[in-house]
Amino acid sequence: MTASPPVLSVRGLSVRFLMPGGRQVPAVTDARFDVAPGECLALVGESGCGKSVLASALLGLLPANARTTGHAHLGDLDLITADERTLARTVRGRRIGLVPQSPAAHLTPVRTIRAQTEEAVAELTGVRGRAALRKAAEQAAARAAFPADHLDRYPHELSGGLAQRAATALALIGDAPLLLADEPTTGLDRDLVDRTVDELRRHVDAGQGRALLIITHDLAAAARVADRVAVMYAGRIVELTPADTF
Repeated sequence: MTASPPVLSVRGLSVRFLMPGGRQVPAVTDARFDVAPGECLALVGESGCGKSVLASALLGLLPANARTTGHAHLGDLDLITADERTLARTVRGRRIGLVPQSPAAHLTPVRTIRAQTEEAVAELTGVRGRAALRKAAEQAAARAAFPADHLDRYPHELSGGLAQRAATALALIGDAPLLLADEPTTGLDRDLVDRTVDELRRHVDAGQGRALLIITHDLAAAARVADRVAVMYAGRIVELTPADTF
């Protein structure tokens, strides 16, 4: 039986930052890995090792002084050479669902969770009509175990765990083949960490060929959720191993 092609294939991905005076600071060097359908790959390492820079490179969200080389194929699309229009219209939310590092900052503070969820549903699925959007928003919340009776609250009224679930609900709306979770357990207590990573894993295990790339410095969370673990140090992936071995 022929193996399914990877959801994400990264080859020789490097990122450096141009500093005043022409100095170049490397942040990621020659990253190489695949993420297969139905797989969770955890990218782990200490703070400042380049994990989140790599995630931003995949999404095309690096600052203007960044220079990126190499390739990152999401199916037949190279994320590194894709233009901003393509990334904004066809990748973010649709082909990559982002669970951000700081969900409270990611959510719009002056709009309720319901309003933000309905807006994402309309944009990503084309659902229209007040009743249909309301139902779809509640279904999206349920997928992330976000309580429906909290949908009419504002982000500042949510605990850290609930804000994380709201952000996860938004990431899942487009049924993207790749979920990218960037430090999704930061600031959560141990019980909420376990529940958060279990929920992310559940959506990968639900089928449909979805994959999860989780970026974390929490080794226990990585061991709990991942099939394989990539260890990053000083901008380089220095080890890639099955989670059981890790």
